[in-house]
Amino acid sequence: MNVLDLVIQYNITLKKVGNKDGGEHQGPCPGCGGTDRFHVWPEQDENKGTYWCRQCNKAGDLIQFLIDFEGLTYPQAAERVGRPLAEEFQRPRYRPPAVDRTQRWQPAAPSAAPADIWREKAKKFCDWCHENLLHDKKNLQYLAERGIDLAAVRRYQLGYNPGNNGKDLFRPRESWGLQPIIKEDGRKKMLWLPRGIVIPAYDPATQQLARLRVRTASGKPPYFVIPGSGMECMVLKTVTRAAIVIEAELDALAVHQVAGDWITAVALGNSSRKPDPAAHNILSAAAVILLALDFDGAGAAAAKWWQQVYPTARRWPAPVGKDPGESYHAGADLLAWVKAGLPKAWRLGQSNNSRNATRAGKGAVPPKAVEKPSAAVAIPPAVQQLAELMENTPTVIYKTMSQTSIRWPRSWEMANWKLTQKISKLVYFDNTVFNYIERHPLPKITHTNLIR
Repeated sequence: MNVLDLVIQYNITLKKVGNKDGGEHQGPCPGCGGTDRFHVWPEQDENKGTYWCRQCNKAGDLIQFLIDFEGLTYPQAAERVGRPLAEEFQRPRYRPPAVDRTQRWQPAAPSAAPADIWREKAKKFCDWCHENLLHDKKNLQYLAERGIDLAAVRRYQLGYNPGNNGKDLFRPRESWGLQPIIKEDGRKKMLWLPRGIVIPAYDPATQQLARLRVRTASGKPPYFVIPGSGMECMVLKTVTRAAIVIEAELDALAVHQVAGDWITAVALGNSSRKPDPAAHNILSAAAVILLALDFDGAGAAAAKWWQQVYPTARRWPAPVGKDPGESYHAGADLLAWVKAGLPKAWRLGQSNNSRNATRAGKGAVPPKAVEKPSAAVAIPPAVQQLAELMENTPTVIYKTMSQTSIRWPRSWEMANWKLTQKISKLVYFDNTVFNYIERHPLPKITHTNLIR
C-alpha cells in the first residue's frame, strides 16, 4: 500500500510534475479540495509515500494519511497498513500479576485535616467560583468537551476563579488559618489563588471540603493545590465492589458522572501517587479494580506496582487517546467502556437505572437476564441499521470476556473502507448497539445471526 494508492481510492487523479525524490505528483487535496495544492512523493519513506497540502498544511506518511483523511486512530491506522505498533501504544492483555506476599505495602499516615477556618474560607471561595462558572460559556464548553456537562458541574460544585481584572488573587495566609511565611526580603508571603477552573475534593467519610485544586488559566503550573488542603485521593464512592483508578480529577468526575452506579472512581492527581488509608480500604475491598492510568510510559510503569499490591487490579486504559477526557472528546462511550471492564455476569439484565445498579452494588442478586434477541423482541433502529450494513459482507464480530472486535479480509476492507468505518462507528460508539452485542448469545456474530 502506498499514499498514491489511497489517493486514487478517492477518485482523485494526480499529475506527475517532477522527478524529485523519485517523482512528485500533485492534484486536489482529499480534505480541502483545490486543483493542484496536494503533493505526493510516492517513493519516499521506503516506497510507502509521503504527502503535503500547501493549503490545509496536512502532511505526513502513510499512517498519518489514514489519520488525517479517514479519521482512524494511530493503532487502527497501523493495523490497516500492517505495521507493528510502537511499544507505548500496545494495549496489553490482562495477565495475573506476580504478587510478593512476604512484603505487604501499607499506606502512609493521612495528612492533617484542614483547619476549620480554612474550610470556612475555602467553602466561600468555592461557592463564589461555582457561581462564576455557571455563567462562563467558554469554560463550560471546555468541560463539556471532556465529558463534564452542566449537571456534573453542579453535582461536583466545580468553579472558575476569574481573578480581579484578569489578575490572580492574593490573600493574607493568616486569614485562611495558615502559618505566616517570611520571605528573604522580610515581607510576609501571601496566599496565591490563581485564575482557573477550581476542583473541590471532599472527605469520603465526612463529606467535608478537604482540598481545592486549580487548573490554572496560565498553565504555569498546569495544576495548583491551594495551601492548607488535605492531600488524600479524590474518592467518588457509590458502590464498593468495583473501583476505577484515574490520574486526573476532571477525568474521574467525567467517568463517575456516567458510571457512578457501577463503580467508585479514585483520582490520584498523577501516575506516581499512592493511595492513602481511606482509598486503600476501599480498593482492598473491591472485587475488581480497573487501572485507567494515562495511556503512556508513566502510566504503564505505574500499573505494575498497582497489580503487585492489589491482586484484583487489571490494566484498563482509555479506549481512545491518553485518558478518559480525550476518549470522550473523540466520541467514545465512557459508560460502555467501564461496563466492558466488569465481569459479564454483573451486566446481565442490567440497565442504566441507578436504583438497579446501586442495589446490585450492595450485594443483591442481579435482575433477571435479558432474553436472547429474537424476532419477537423489538430491534432498536441502530441495530437494524447495522444489520443492513453487514448484509452480504464478510464482516464478523467476535466477543470474548475481555473485548469485542471486528474482522474483515484485508483486501475487502481496503476496497470498502467507507463501509467499514460506518460499521465500526456503530459497534464501538453507539451505546445501544454495543449493549445489544454484549447480550447476544453467540461469540461470533455475522449478518446472518445478528438479529435472531
